[in-house]
Amino acid sequence: MHDWQHSSPNRIAATATLVALLTGMALVSVAQPPVEEEEANTKGSVKKRIVIEDDGFTLPKSGAIPAGNPPDSKLDELTRAADEARTAPLKALFLSYVVPFDKMIEASGSTRVKPISYRREEWPKDQQAVSVVPLDSNNKPRDARVLQVSSIRGTEHFESMILAAVEELLKQPANAPVSSDNYDASEKLLSAALRFHDYARERQIRKGKSWDELADPLKARLREIRLEVFRSAIAKDDTARARDAANRLMAAYPKDASIAREVATARINEATRLLGSASHADHLRARALLDDFESRFPGSSDAVRQARTQLREMATAAFTRAGEKKGVGDLITARDELARAGALDPSIEGLREMQRELRTGYPILYVGVRQLPVNMSPATARLDSEKQAVELMFEGLLEEVPQANGAVTYRPGAAVELPSIMPSGREFQLRAFERDSTGRSGLDSQDVAGTIRLLGNRPDIWPAYPLPWIGGLPAPTSINAIRIPFALGHPDPRALFTFKILPTRWMSENGKDLSDVGFAEKPFGTGPFRLYATPPKTGGALREWVFVDNPAYSRWRDRTSLPRLREIRLVDVSKLDSVEAFRTGKLHLLPDISTSDIEKYSNTSAPGSRFEVVTATTNRRVHILAMNLRRSYLQNKSLRQGISMAIDREEILREVFRAGKPEFHRSMTGPYPPNSWCEPKVLGGSPPLMNRDLAVARLKTYLEGTAPKTDFELAYPSGDPKAEAVCQRIKSQIEKLTKDGPQGRSLTINLKELPTRELFVKVQDERPGGYDLAYVPFDYPDDWHPYGLGAALDPQAAGRGGRNWFGFLTADTKPDPDDLRLGQMLTELRGYRDVAGQLAPRAAEASKLFNECVPFVPLWQLDRHMVVSNNLKVFVNDTTNPVNPRVLNPTTLFQGVGWWRVE
Repeated sequence: MHDWQHSSPNRIAATATLVALLTGMALVSVAQPPVEEEEANTKGSVKKRIVIEDDGFTLPKSGAIPAGNPPDSKLDELTRAADEARTAPLKALFLSYVVPFDKMIEASGSTRVKPISYRREEWPKDQQAVSVVPLDSNNKPRDARVLQVSSIRGTEHFESMILAAVEELLKQPANAPVSSDNYDASEKLLSAALRFHDYARERQIRKGKSWDELADPLKARLREIRLEVFRSAIAKDDTARARDAANRLMAAYPKDASIAREVATARINEATRLLGSASHADHLRARALLDDFESRFPGSSDAVRQARTQLREMATAAFTRAGEKKGVGDLITARDELARAGALDPSIEGLREMQRELRTGYPILYVGVRQLPVNMSPATARLDSEKQAVELMFEGLLEEVPQANGAVTYRPGAAVELPSIMPSGREFQLRAFERDSTGRSGLDSQDVAGTIRLLGNRPDIWPAYPLPWIGGLPAPTSINAIRIPFALGHPDPRALFTFKILPTRWMSENGKDLSDVGFAEKPFGTGPFRLYATPPKTGGALREWVFVDNPAYSRWRDRTSLPRLREIRLVDVSKLDSVEAFRTGKLHLLPDISTSDIEKYSNTSAPGSRFEVVTATTNRRVHILAMNLRRSYLQNKSLRQGISMAIDREEILREVFRAGKPEFHRSMTGPYPPNSWCEPKVLGGSPPLMNRDLAVARLKTYLEGTAPKTDFELAYPSGDPKAEAVCQRIKSQIEKLTKDGPQGRSLTINLKELPTRELFVKVQDERPGGYDLAYVPFDYPDDWHPYGLGAALDPQAAGRGGRNWFGFLTADTKPDPDDLRLGQMLTELRGYRDVAGQLAPRAAEASKLFNECVPFVPLWQLDRHMVVSNNLKVFVNDTTNPVNPRVLNPTTLFQGVGWWRVE
């Protein structure tokens, strides 16, 4: 068992109790990530405050109508039903039950009263009288009346009276349309009665244990009636009524397997009938029905396979006709037939090539990258281009939806919908489907469980970051449903479920683990795109990676016709005139240009300009000076503090990055991104890290030690002139402060340029590590920065490839009491969910202690500018209006890419 599976029993029990309590409430108030709202301050910068959003809303058990009168005083749906009734008897029937009531039966007759609290069976044996509120003929309450128990011959309750009325109604002769009207009326009456009952039980209007004896027959009869309506429509070949009845059944009983199977089977029969039509529109409807069936029931039946084969044959025939028409020059007909083939089965071999050749329905997005990807699995991606490829090909259970103010919300990814809340966890319904024609597996609950199991084998890597909150392996409840337990509470549990799902069944069958090189070079997942072609190793002026749309992605109703793009190309821009490429439509998006390059892209008045520069509002990247604490000399805290205090961050930002634009880029005063919700400057003030006088004192203390090492290596990425300029200035600033050091000793910083990938390997993957100091970016995994910092400094994550690049707190780095206290504080932060009251102030305290311990040197957060073509329309969900591309996170970039368009 791995460390991520161990937690304090008391903490787990407390968390379980809290989650169970929240689950029982109508409104579940679990925090989302902080929404950082901008407020103007006197200095013109951005001040941010925390706003916690609601986690979700739980409807009453009957799925009732939330607006209008309380259902114990009036059932509005029955008023509407009376207005819409086609016969006088039905109208009268609805009106007689608009106001819920019970009957008290005495020797002198019966009295209609407001619903009573306890059934007679639960009255105390020695009770002498009961108080009731009679209703007049207009359903208005009268003065309360006391009845002697001895005079009461019996009671009738609203639920039972509704059930009896329904049974009487359904005994009437079955002559259409009266028969169908009666069934509809019965469904409305029973649904209304259940809504009243649930409301009364939740608000203690109905008390005691025996009321469920009245509700259960109502539920059973309502289910029977809904099924009878559905079956009747199927028998009469009434397609519209059958579809409506099926939708209502699935909405009312989403977890009833027998109903789902019956509805799905009927849909397959309808699909088979539609395939026998000569209409292309009917064939498309048949495909939609098949997609819907397979999304609910991943294990295909023979009928489904036969229908799919028939669809493929139709698509192949259309594709063949397209080729024939293309061969004789009839391009209009060729395009029509090609579109027909793609709509029926987009996976036909050769379809994509002909679409590209005929330029029909084939939008291509060109994205510039500084370095082409190599390792593109979630566990091995290091470069930005690799992380972007992961975003194209893999899904989380949930996905982030970026907002204009830099905050995020969430939408379903590999899950069909947002999870349902269960005590101490969440339950997900999955977009499960079978393996494709190439033999690659699809997705089911075992893949989700397998992904968490594989991450549990490597809890030290960044993809496993959510594991401390997840309480062991999840429990698949069916092929397309899974329950994931919690070990700890989290301010926003949804943030935990964005980890990418791997095809673990296929990986297991083929002997592959998380770090498998072959899978990393040619990965596949359930995302909107799949890898299609890679550039040749040598030769060719333009090198690009090609990703094409994943046909399996559009199988679900909410993803019809997605992705809208057919192809995405990651283009190597190192040898490309990118300005000209934008002007000629050969580039649509280029992330991360320098501030000094803004001007050459911003002259929109120039002829042919069709692009703009935006600055990302979602920015989780900071730059740091990584320190290899496994080096004995860097275990000296005076040296680490001296180096951090010697660096004039503002001077370097001004001279290297700002290009005369002081509004961009911010120096760090601690480990968290500047202006983030947990940054101490926001929460109470933190001084700049540079302090030349203290730096001299700390470095002098180090140099006065026994045989101190005086020369260090500072590595930086090649091909980045700004990185070289940064390191030259860091070298100069540190060396100047020690040129007159004690006993003639001074520090020397030797610069070493390394290819970016080699630098990342040395810093992130090699152990004990082949570097002293390194200028590298650091990406926080989400907006919960204190948790990310704790993950980066976790001593259990200091192995090869682990998150703790620095070796902080490992035994061989000789941590002192302050180091140990910092580690303990960061671990304890995981146990807090109260952001304003507990998490934020403790995060600020940890930041101050971090600056004393200096596990790494925080430097700055650089604003990230992107060049975007006006032809690219960015959508992050299924809304009709595009968003400003500045909401995108340049590291992963392709948020909501399924909805993007190129015009």
